[in-house]
Amino acid sequence: MKTFFHSAMLVVPALFGFAWSLQGQVVDVTMSLDATSIPTGGSTTLRVFARVVTVQQTNANRIFSWYVDVLNTNGTVATAGYNAMLKTASDKNLSTSSTGTQDAANRRGIYDTFLNLPGAGVNAAVELMAIPVTGLVAGQTRFRVQAGTGVGLSSDFLVATNGGGSPLTGGNYSLAEAVLTVAGAVNITVSMSVTNAAGGAKGVTLSFPTPAGFNYTAQYRDQLYGGTDWQPLSGAPHNSGGAFQLTTAGSRFYRVAATPSN
Repeated sequence: MKTFFHSAMLVVPALFGFAWSLQGQVVDVTMSLDATSIPTGGSTTLRVFARVVTVQQTNANRIFSWYVDVLNTNGTVATAGYNAMLKTASDKNLSTSSTGTQDAANRRGIYDTFLNLPGAGVNAAVELMAIPVTGLVAGQTRFRVQAGTGVGLSSDFLVATNGGGSPLTGGNYSLAEAVLTVAGAVNITVSMSVTNAAGGAKGVTLSFPTPAGFNYTAQYRDQLYGGTDWQPLSGAPHNSGGAFQLTTAGSRFYRVAATPSN
């Protein structure tokens, strides 16, 4: 604990504008989407992570502070809900944190600290933020992270060292991007044929087109409203464009559900 407070005393001035001499790329920044393909009107979560590079992990106490921008290259396709951003691992102290400033589809100057998270980003990646994303129209957009701008902080990342010396600085953003595909509405026509089978059963064959980018599941239920929910026919997903069922039910309803494939 004594070592950490010594490190904190060295690092805090840098957070508010004093430059340090140790420069480099000591933190790897990555980005991911919970789902890389969503339908129009659908949603997913964009996540940003950081971890101290392998060669510096034995020397690092924790990622002390971070300061980045999030870029959305095609805001007409998907919108990021920056105002609903979560920074669950960070301190979120009002005097040393911000969720950034809107700049078109981008968010500039997001920053925070890990004063209350020992070992943050050293032995495992730590999540900097999670942002909900909503698909607007069919298309594709690329999310990226870069060093923060617009606030005037001295460095994008400050890493406190175990020995209490000057902090290490700088982030590597080569893997800090994620591509989201938003699929448009899919209208498909389902053809159904019914044949007689032994014992009074009926053989039901469904045929339908399968546009690329989706998984298709033929489903059934015995009541159109209420009762048991829609159930998949055997062999799902039915991406070949066909499904078959043998049934003795007096009445049965069928549909085909299309969901984006990741």
